[in-house]
Amino acid sequence: MNAVSSFFAVLTLLSGAVLTLRTGFFQFTHLHRSLAVVFGKGRSEKRNKEARKGPALSPFQAMASALGGSVGTANIAGTAGAIALGGPGAVFWMWIAGLLGMGVKFTEIVLALLYREKRNGEYVGGPMLYIEKGLGKRRGFALFARPVARLFALFGLLAGSLSTPLVQSNTVGESAELMLASLFPEAEPSFFRPAAALFCAVLVGAAVLGGVKRIGRISGYTVPFMALAYAAACCAVLFVFRRNLGMALGSIVRGAFGLRPAAGGLFGYGMLRTMRVGIARGVYSNEAGVGSAPIAHAAAETTDPVKQGMYGIFEVFADTLVICTLTAVSVLASGAFTAKGGGTAIALAAFSPVFGKKASAVFLAFSLLLFAYTSIIGWSVYALRCGEHLFGKKAKLPCCAVITLCSALGAFIPAARVWQFGEILNYLMAAPNLIALLLLSGEAAREVRAFRCTEAKKPRLRKAFSKLNF
Repeated sequence: MNAVSSFFAVLTLLSGAVLTLRTGFFQFTHLHRSLAVVFGKGRSEKRNKEARKGPALSPFQAMASALGGSVGTANIAGTAGAIALGGPGAVFWMWIAGLLGMGVKFTEIVLALLYREKRNGEYVGGPMLYIEKGLGKRRGFALFARPVARLFALFGLLAGSLSTPLVQSNTVGESAELMLASLFPEAEPSFFRPAAALFCAVLVGAAVLGGVKRIGRISGYTVPFMALAYAAACCAVLFVFRRNLGMALGSIVRGAFGLRPAAGGLFGYGMLRTMRVGIARGVYSNEAGVGSAPIAHAAAETTDPVKQGMYGIFEVFADTLVICTLTAVSVLASGAFTAKGGGTAIALAAFSPVFGKKASAVFLAFSLLLFAYTSIIGWSVYALRCGEHLFGKKAKLPCCAVITLCSALGAFIPAARVWQFGEILNYLMAAPNLIALLLLSGEAAREVRAFRCTEAKKPRLRKAFSKLNF
């Protein structure tokens, strides 16, 4: 498993570097535009009445669904667990995965909108379509494009209906036990885990049965609230432990290259292990290259692939470079990385000195419930689309039933096995998707050049941009 993780870590980084070059470093030169699109026009698009009436999602709702799918318990328990497994240096490689992942997700979304189709009044798209249609028209790939596309859809169906509900609800059950133990020390902790699993399953079932439109609406309201509330709590921890910020950031840089931190050398991990853990958790968190987010973005009511791709840049930025970083620095600055237990216990140790153990347990359990909930319903969109691609509309009800059932069962499965199962399915989805992205990257580059041409107001600049060939 370690060898497979290392291989995909390197493959993801190399693919991100190539796509960044091909698109002319678009995620860096237009990061400010991505923020403006989300916080400016994105809000008005969210309120657009026509977008609410029809079956299609507004661009903001599509982004919220995808962001809800990526912003999950990996941002809390997964990040804290990455530090426990790979040391503080794992955070550095999560940053690298995020910076290059912005270019990967941007390319995914652009291609998804270029090759999407309209079925029963809804836009449908994603890797299964740009693999089948894009690679299918290339010489030498026509025979393999359709089987590979269906294979991706199968992996997406399994990941969205099995692994993601299992992973997310597992962390919900763990946090529920911690909350009960803090509030009622004399109570039996195991009683609360089944109750939390049942509650999570009921909420998930109600959302998933409503279809893509209801999921987009729920995510549009829930995701901004939960992200801001969690970020505010992390900022409070960082303010209390502000004197340790330099030490925390220094340990991240030193640990990234296999060097021992100054404070006792507690994390004497090799560079390869640190890199593997950081990139694996980074990719699992922001899902760049996995091929999941473009399925949600393809449903957006928009005619501009590049502008919709900017929402993808923001997703990775918010997920990895903001939320995961806040979690990591809070854990390191507070000294919580020495706590025993899993990622949830480590995160609880970081918040407890500031808010108290009971309040921290309640807040953390509530945050994890919201993060897990939005992640499950976000991935349910991918499972439904992949199921429809393989079996047609008749796949909806069985998919909904499996997703709801797994949202309850995951609370009782050992965490290590659940996380490993989720990472394996991510790799299986990423392999055909990354190959397709590299082969079709020229089409995304042409869209970028055309967008830059329209941006350039001066004739000389328009002429210069039109000659670029990234």
